[in-house]
Amino acid sequence: SPSPEMPMAVPLRILVAEDEPLNAVALKSQLEKLGHEVVGPAGTGWEAVELTRNAAVDLAILDIRMPELSGLEAAQEIFELKPIPIILLTGYSDPEYVSGATLAPVFHYLVKPASLEDLAPAISVAWQRFQEWKGYRDEAAELERKIEGRKLIERAKGVLMEVRGLSEREAYRLLQKESQNRNQPMVEIARTVLMADALLRELST
Repeated sequence: SPSPEMPMAVPLRILVAEDEPLNAVALKSQLEKLGHEVVGPAGTGWEAVELTRNAAVDLAILDIRMPELSGLEAAQEIFELKPIPIILLTGYSDPEYVSGATLAPVFHYLVKPASLEDLAPAISVAWQRFQEWKGYRDEAAELERKIEGRKLIERAKGVLMEVRGLSEREAYRLLQKESQNRNQPMVEIARTVLMADALLRELST
């Protein structure tokens, strides 16, 4: 997969969605000159979504004004299918569209007609911003996992305190000891305790 540090060193598979055929051909030609492979061009927002669903795509360049589904709506659909960096092509007359795009997964904007000189840095910026977003998302997921793990350990401690008549400290030490003995994370031991407790409760009813 393309490197996050050097996006321009590796050719990207770029989805192009532009409903004006001449603009679409020009954009395709410019991207190919930069060494990228073009998926499409798609003539409608829905076509762009379908192409993303059925093809390997690294990045998308979407015209903001398209039939059936606007660039913003297509961006939302595409990002839910496959999180990738998205660049929106806008005209000077589109400020109302852009102002509504703050919650859309858009990583850069280009004003039409996009020149060859504009495209390379725009792709690079969008790629870097996307990598940053992925980093934040992964950090958030890791934090959530840790919080969930702590909750499981607290519940398992409660079970051991109740079933074995241990103090909170003794229950924690028992989980810690089992974790070391079995060479498993403490959260996995906590899961085992909770599953056993649930099973015993089922059997006793």
